[in-house]
Amino acid sequence: MIDFLISLPVVALGLMLILRCLEAWGFSGRFSRLFLAPAEGETPFFQSVPLWKVFLGALGVRVAMLGAGIISVMIFSQGGISWEDCIRRLCQRWDGHHYVNLVEQGYQAYQENGEHLFLAFFPGYVWAVRLLRLAIPNTLAAGVTLSWLSFGGACCFLYKLTEDYYDSKTARDALVYLCLFPYSFFFGTMMTEGLFLFLTTGACWYARKRRWWLFALFGVGAALTRMTGVLVIAPALVELLSQESVPLRHSPGRRWTSALVRLPLVFSPLLGTGIYLGLNYAVDGDPFAFVTHQKHWHQGFMWVSRVIERIWHYFCENLDGSFGWATWFPALVMFLAGMALLWWASRRRENPPGMLVYGFGLFLSVYCLSWLLSAGRYLACCFPLFLFLARLTRDRSGWRTVLMTGEAMFLGIYYFGYISGAQIL
Repeated sequence: MIDFLISLPVVALGLMLILRCLEAWGFSGRFSRLFLAPAEGETPFFQSVPLWKVFLGALGVRVAMLGAGIISVMIFSQGGISWEDCIRRLCQRWDGHHYVNLVEQGYQAYQENGEHLFLAFFPGYVWAVRLLRLAIPNTLAAGVTLSWLSFGGACCFLYKLTEDYYDSKTARDALVYLCLFPYSFFFGTMMTEGLFLFLTTGACWYARKRRWWLFALFGVGAALTRMTGVLVIAPALVELLSQESVPLRHSPGRRWTSALVRLPLVFSPLLGTGIYLGLNYAVDGDPFAFVTHQKHWHQGFMWVSRVIERIWHYFCENLDGSFGWATWFPALVMFLAGMALLWWASRRRENPPGMLVYGFGLFLSVYCLSWLLSAGRYLACCFPLFLFLARLTRDRSGWRTVLMTGEAMFLGIYYFGYISGAQIL
């Protein structure tokens, strides 16, 4: 029964988004009148922010977070701590240690118990850090620099996307929600979050602007950085068919031809996945070796309803310990909040179908992981959620204040927990 109650709204939301895409592609029907709320009035004008200010502001956030982290580590250190160890504690925890070793040793040499377990880590970030090491020899410094610069670029793309879909006020709020997200501190560490956010926001922006070669470049990079990078194909396909206004119930004519010519570029992110499979074959002799290696971390596909049941079970088992509140409680809260936000967004005509499809796809892929220890870190890259949240609260100043205050409070709590060694990964 619980499985059904969880699956029903997920499947229904997926069907709703299919209908939204059909409407965007020129198919109109009764569903739009039955389920979609009417469009709101004229969009107010707000002064746009120059992108250089957005970029510098994003870097300023990273500097502030690093500074706050250093102060916290120094205050609570027992018997003193070196500056090097302080930075490592902040920027090289959990998977960060493995990324440093992959950069320095490579996939062939870095093993555990004679196995190439770390083929489960996609190579995009590793290879990008190696390139940056040509200018910055220290691996950790190069990795953190890449994460910071990528985060700044991602904020610029997110601002442009949100402003293009809505207005500059909504774009500013989307950036604030992103920066205050309780797990946003991972954007400044030796992990893939910053680079992945940069590549996916860039891919979606260039798809929006029909610059398909640049979309292909960013899309391939996204697919090389994470398995879910290929999901940028979905918003690109929605944008392509929407922009070409392909008529689904009439003779396609020339527009079908125009769309078909661009399809190879739209599906180009699959090339990134192909390169990753080639890496698996070169190292382990099996293009799908990563599937086996993921089992070391008890990771694999599991339908969302079973994942939520498992998270609830683990939370109840750990009510009196750090593990329950550091890992499982936020995963449950974010699932409920994310589903509610996506449902609201799907019923508002002004919300773009491409962002709805990508947001839902990435959100669902996170909650279909069998051992979901890092829900917050993964969802930090689900930028359509911040876009929709900013739109939801644009004309609701009370909600906006409460949500931003709450985000800032939990950012402080979970950042301190991360620094203190809690299971926040």
